[in-house]
Amino acid sequence: MNKKKHLKAIFASFLMASTVLAACGGDETTEKPEENKQAETEGKTEETKENNEETKEVKVEDTDAAKQAAAYSDMMTELVKAKEGQEVNWDTVQQKYEAGLQKDIAELNPEFDQAIQAALTAGKSGEMEPIIAVQLTDKTTQSYFYQNQKALQKEAVAALNEDKKEDANLAFAQIKHLAEKIFIPTAEKRDKYYELSGDASLVENINSGLSAQEEALNAGNAEDFQVYLQVTDKSIYRSYYLAAKSYAEKIEAGVKEGKDSKELSIMQAEAWGFYQAIKGSLGGGDEAAAAQLDKLFTLNTTDPATIKAAETNALFAKAVAGKIKGYYEKAPKLLAEGNTVEAKVGAMEGNMFLKMLQGQMTEKSGEEKTQAVFADAEAWYNAIAENKPEDAKAKGEAVINAVNGLL
Repeated sequence: MNKKKHLKAIFASFLMASTVLAACGGDETTEKPEENKQAETEGKTEETKENNEETKEVKVEDTDAAKQAAAYSDMMTELVKAKEGQEVNWDTVQQKYEAGLQKDIAELNPEFDQAIQAALTAGKSGEMEPIIAVQLTDKTTQSYFYQNQKALQKEAVAALNEDKKEDANLAFAQIKHLAEKIFIPTAEKRDKYYELSGDASLVENINSGLSAQEEALNAGNAEDFQVYLQVTDKSIYRSYYLAAKSYAEKIEAGVKEGKDSKELSIMQAEAWGFYQAIKGSLGGGDEAAAAQLDKLFTLNTTDPATIKAAETNALFAKAVAGKIKGYYEKAPKLLAEGNTVEAKVGAMEGNMFLKMLQGQMTEKSGEEKTQAVFADAEAWYNAIAENKPEDAKAKGEAVINAVNGLL
């Protein structure tokens, strides 16, 4: 396996001319509520098609993940009627949810199940605007799929470590299916809103991670698989982070444009739903910042008209910075303990979190300084991977100083 090729592709997105995450105006500010449209993924990259062919021996449609994705699609087919002002058959949605998703969602995250049930009940009774109930159901279910992806990644790693190739292939086939049906359509919207293309594109990053993982899987290389899963996982994570961040920006813009409270609440509901996917993880970086973000996005706690993009951006920066610092401290310690695999995995994870702050860093420090920071981050990862703790120390300090400069 050509490790250098994959690392070059992954780090190219750090070193590229940074795209400032500033949305263009126009229709995107009034983006219609998202819906699950399989047509959006029909133009998926050749890379993903090749990946699918390589694991065609696995019958993806028979897997739990595929059945759950199909149930979600069936639910959304009915729920999106609310967007057109049509009557939603809430009983049909409830039945499809109970038959195809509820047990698994409740088992993985009971809070997600409670939120979905509450939204469906309130939508049916009229206690909540139908479109808001739809968005809460949709985005919370998507948050479940992200968490399920993480669980499947763990299954794949465990199977690969135990040399159970068939089990690893089965878990990975489900991850790719969820990427195609759930994660890529969401990432495409963020790419469009923030004008992310090429190596900066979330879709490209997700596919890059999947491709590198698949190569490692086919080679039976559990170590590389664990490193590259961080690229896949954190690129999906980043799409949810940018989704929540973008709705805060849209809400503030909507207030200035004189949008009514219903429209603002719809966007707030979407932000809250997406945020649920990453809330727990961000709490590990800064619990207070993560809790405040959750409060800001909660419908019955915060008036959406009071949401300010600068505040949410600062809270996100604080929480993500906490994650970066944690990995930058942890990786060298793991290296010193002789745990080289976990050190590399942690180093890659830290740098994928760093990528989430690239836009804010570029806005504050300019493109040239930001590129220098990401060059140091690449050098830090390589020093960890090559067991050169002294080299890692100097580069790591430079990166953390730059991160602290954002706070």
